[in-house]
Amino acid sequence: MALVKCPACRNRMSSLAKVCPACGFSFDKEATIDPEQVKLFQKRQFRQRMYQLRMFSYVAMTIAMIGAIPMLWDYIKGVENAQPIELMSHWGVFAVALGFLMYLGIRAGMIWVRRNYRASLPKE
Repeated sequence: MALVKCPACRNRMSSLAKVCPACGFSFDKEATIDPEQVKLFQKRQFRQRMYQLRMFSYVAMTIAMIGAIPMLWDYIKGVENAQPIELMSHWGVFAVALGFLMYLGIRAGMIWVRRNYRASLPKE
């Protein structure tokens, strides 16, 4: 027997229990499921997925900054020393491009998740 979280109310319950003692959520296939529980579960799933995507977008921005800061540093050094500046041949361009493309992909994923969540909501 292990303690698991109820998918509806997130309270701890026994893995052997058929019904959550806190909210009454039932894992039984024949039992009727409360529409409010379904809405709550879908909302929690949506929030969790959006949170994960936001965190990944921060990682993408960090990757872009890892490339942009050394490029800026070399640019400033080149200006101070009156040397020709070739930023497109700097290794940081690849990190900036990778971070930017990841960010765009993640944002597109966020739009897709939001659209699917809204489509799954019951029509009123």
